[in-house]
Amino acid sequence: MTRPKGDTMPSQTTTADIPTVEPVRVDQLDTLAPAFKAPYDAWIAEAQRQIQHVEFRTIETRRTLQRQSWLYAQGRAEPYLDTPQITWTLDSRHRWGLAADWIMVRRDNRGNPTAEVIWSIQSYKWVYRTVPPGPYGLRHIGPAEWMHVELLLADEALEHASQMDLKQT
Repeated sequence: MTRPKGDTMPSQTTTADIPTVEPVRVDQLDTLAPAFKAPYDAWIAEAQRQIQHVEFRTIETRRTLQRQSWLYAQGRAEPYLDTPQITWTLDSRHRWGLAADWIMVRRDNRGNPTAEVIWSIQSYKWVYRTVPPGPYGLRHIGPAEWMHVELLLADEALEHASQMDLKQT
């Protein structure tokens, strides 16, 4: 996988362009591009079938440029210099509906979700070994972002965005 190490804030960007309040996070699956949604739904369903002691939740789907800029500003621009960097690019696959972020929530003895989110990198690696995303036409981008899954051929899809009716937000 060839992905850039990161972008720089555009020279025309000013602190006035960066939202001071976190823009809305979208988690609705129907906002995803069909080319990504179908394989993502199938992969998540299979992961849930095979790994029943957790609940899989999609926490972010499509992003606006405003939200992506806000995320990218974390740790890079005022007033967020004292926060950790969250993302490494302004040109996220989320903006095209070709990526989703997901988490696992532990279930109790009765199978009900608890409030305990699993953050262990080893747990995410185990999920990817147990239910590899590749056969579904997906990839994860660990170690950069373990909870991020995107279309395996996203770069190729973007080269044909107009024919695939892909729209950037």
